[in-house]
Amino acid sequence: MFLRAALVVAAIVAVILEVARLRSTHFRRILTRLVPVFREHEGSRPSGAMWLVVGYALAALTPAPAPVAGLLVGALADPAASWAGSTWGRGVGKTVAGSAAHFAVAAAVLYGVGCSWAAVAVGASLATAIERWPLGLDDNLLVAPLTALTATLLG
Repeated sequence: MFLRAALVVAAIVAVILEVARLRSTHFRRILTRLVPVFREHEGSRPSGAMWLVVGYALAALTPAPAPVAGLLVGALADPAASWAGSTWGRGVGKTVAGSAAHFAVAAAVLYGVGCSWAAVAVGASLATAIERWPLGLDDNLLVAPLTALTATLLG
């Protein structure tokens, strides 16, 4: 219960900070200097970090142990995809190597938290598809809660 409440509070704080950062040039400069994590394209739109914590909060609202699956897939699969894609991928942008790594890590997490084979297959496939193909929403917002929802529905 504490983790759920903490993630919801963190998401609310993140949204408030993002609104302030996007509305105030002075606040944006201060925040960027204190926390130098913003990418160039995030100068005029919400950051991936904000979407990630909101996605984590949404995942936390599902029944246990699904939030663990969602949070771990969100935290581990995307960095694995980035690493594999930059190491073995060819070209710019999303790569087959990155997607394969994302799928493998997502499947391992889902299996590791005790999900059924159906949840492993569907959850890892869905999370990887969301990460790979643009849907108009930041994938950081969608991966964790949809993985958790899949783990809830398919066990």
